[in-house]
Amino acid sequence: MGIGKLFSDAAKLLMMGIGVSDAGTIPRKVDLWKMGSGVEWRLLHCSASNVNYKGREAVRLTASNGDGLALFQALEFFNCKIDLSLAAVNQNVGLVVRAKNESDFEMVSFRVDAEPQRLRLAMEFGSRNATVELPLELLGEWIPVRVVLNRQFTAVFVNGSNMPGLKVTATPEYNFGGQIGFRIERDSEGFVSDLKYIQPRKRDFEDV
Repeated sequence: MGIGKLFSDAAKLLMMGIGVSDAGTIPRKVDLWKMGSGVEWRLLHCSASNVNYKGREAVRLTASNGDGLALFQALEFFNCKIDLSLAAVNQNVGLVVRAKNESDFEMVSFRVDAEPQRLRLAMEFGSRNATVELPLELLGEWIPVRVVLNRQFTAVFVNGSNMPGLKVTATPEYNFGGQIGFRIERDSEGFVSDLKYIQPRKRDFEDV
């Protein structure tokens, strides 16, 4: 790999993380509060309740009778960026991506370990995993996360970082998209907020 290609790849990742793009690529909000009523969402083996936490509208997902799944059925996504916030409390929640149906999907797993003197976010996608140490002032607050779904890779940016905490190259490249959603393990719960998506113009994802 030449030095020019190396820098171009780094520049693309930087843009993915901080959202540098055309003026028209404005984040669009997904109304999580519709989840409990089943509008635009399909819930399987889980329940969703609307809550206000730390000044934000959030949803509390609870699974009791098997692993729970919540799929956003209003749209399908291919190349895009997904933004969300995870409550900085002990929890394990998965962001479902590229879902074809309730049993055929990929997932970015997030495990928040919140202790009095340490806050960590463990991430897993496929066979790859990584852990990010977070500032203690975020304890009990919200952790902002961006997941980039690119045809060449899947990348996760945490707490506004310009470089990914986890990046997994696609082999072969993706030629399909799908629905997004959440997965909750049996007998557990998850707190999420601020779900948004950005569908950039084609040139944001083209090779340089």
